[in-house]
Amino acid sequence: MESTIRHTTDWHFSTLASWLGVTSACAYYANSELALYLQVIVSGSILAILLYVLKQPNKFVHGVALGYFLLILVMIQLSSTSLVFIHLVMFTAVFSPHFSLPKILACVVAAMLVYGLTHYARWENGIPWITFTIWFFFCLMNWFVSRRIVESLNTHYQSRQNYKELKATQHMMGVMHAAQERQKISRELHDSLGHKLTALSINLDFAKRAANEATVETLSLCHQLSQEVLAEVREIVSTQRNDKTILKQALEAICELTPNLHCDLQLSKETEQLPQDYALCVLRFTQEMISNTLKHTQANHFTLHVNVTHVGEQLLLVAKAYHNQPETHLPKQGNGLAGLNERMAQFSGEFSQHLEQETLINTMTLPLNLEEKSHDKVPTS
Repeated sequence: MESTIRHTTDWHFSTLASWLGVTSACAYYANSELALYLQVIVSGSILAILLYVLKQPNKFVHGVALGYFLLILVMIQLSSTSLVFIHLVMFTAVFSPHFSLPKILACVVAAMLVYGLTHYARWENGIPWITFTIWFFFCLMNWFVSRRIVESLNTHYQSRQNYKELKATQHMMGVMHAAQERQKISRELHDSLGHKLTALSINLDFAKRAANEATVETLSLCHQLSQEVLAEVREIVSTQRNDKTILKQALEAICELTPNLHCDLQLSKETEQLPQDYALCVLRFTQEMISNTLKHTQANHFTLHVNVTHVGEQLLLVAKAYHNQPETHLPKQGNGLAGLNERMAQFSGEFSQHLEQETLINTMTLPLNLEEKSHDKVPTS
């Protein structure tokens, strides 16, 4: 199979209209009453195949193409009209992305030979070469046009997918930047105002103990107010620093924008505290894995595991991605994976692929350095 169909264009109406037209013509020019009844069965089978191809354009391509081609040959025996070649034109259109031009032309020539041999007796003035030539070039032109249309739609689909992934990345970066600014403000709020409020509360408590009866009530009220303000500051800081689900939200947004692929995301709790640079690496890794799955496989399920593990004294960020289509060999790395390797190298990490029971496991491993985040911990006053 040369290429896969990735777009989601609805061709039901045009396909059904073509099928109905050729079915009506063949029925009108049926060879006999028995042939008419047999046409109902053959046409119904062709319709079932066409509906299956529209729904699953990349599955069992060779088997479906062979079945459709044999049904066309049977239909040739049941009708005397050359309009049966409309099915041959539809055949070239449906399977243009999957089969090369020589294969398609071989099918077209074979069908015309069968038609010529089985209808030769009724041609009194010789073989209608013009009819054959017209249909042949019609099939040939239709293969070129259909193939270009599919390639264009696939390119448009991929561009749209890339745009959606870019928007998701920009959204995540914007949200993470805003979160970091909020954490910075909350840290400054806690470090400056929080410590001063703590000192004020301690001094007020001391003053309350040493005060006379006339002022103790006022100092007690002031001490209580300072405690309440300090509690509110701590609550605000905790609320800002507990908002750590940005990476998961960004990954879920990408999955929602990906059609025909169910994504199973499994992120450990430790990943909620990832700095922006590391979270962006996970996001890029996921985008590349989803993109490769859509481009090069027919998988409909994608799984991503992201967790933080300890190897000795080293803290590692490990992300594993795989799909549900069996693989027998490692794929050749293209520009996308090369760029992913370069990004991993910037963090002294690595990207690897291996086969495990015909499952292609893609692994990203990054040494995690959170020292620069240590000052983000909430101090206890």
